[in-house]
Amino acid sequence: MKKITHIYLSYGLVLCVLCLPVGCIRTAVRMDLDTYLQQQASYAGQDIVITAPLDDVLARYSLYEGKKIEVAAPVAWYRSYGFWTWHLLLTENGKNLRGYTHYYRIEPGWDAVNLLERAIHGKRPVTVLGILKKDGLDIQQLTCDNETATTNFKPPRPTNGWWMLR
Repeated sequence: MKKITHIYLSYGLVLCVLCLPVGCIRTAVRMDLDTYLQQQASYAGQDIVITAPLDDVLARYSLYEGKKIEVAAPVAWYRSYGFWTWHLLLTENGKNLRGYTHYYRIEPGWDAVNLLERAIHGKRPVTVLGILKKDGLDIQQLTCDNETATTNFKPPRPTNGWWMLR
């Protein structure tokens, strides 16, 4: 009797753990700025991501400001100096937008560096998700070729042994 109870209890516990994230999953609604502005009230309380080309973001900066946007453009460079935190430069057709994140401060995570290096050398665009502010795009996520780097998490550096820990 005790063995059966423990089995059912363990199955119940596993089922609860597996179903727990289902309630936390919230998908973002992606749309362009014009659609959002026309139907703004119907999207109240939802996670809205406005997708836009770089040219449109720069042309209508004040309308995009303060909103979560997604922009795909080539990255010219990334670095840690010349601005208060780590940043990158999105550039397309001679127009530029700075993207930054305060989570990295001086040194970005190695996953973001690898993603950006492959994108720059392969001349592929990077999709940047973040909130547009006065001084640029506050980056939350970088994506290129189905590879994603989330800026609020810095993965640990791989090492060759305990004597090389950072």
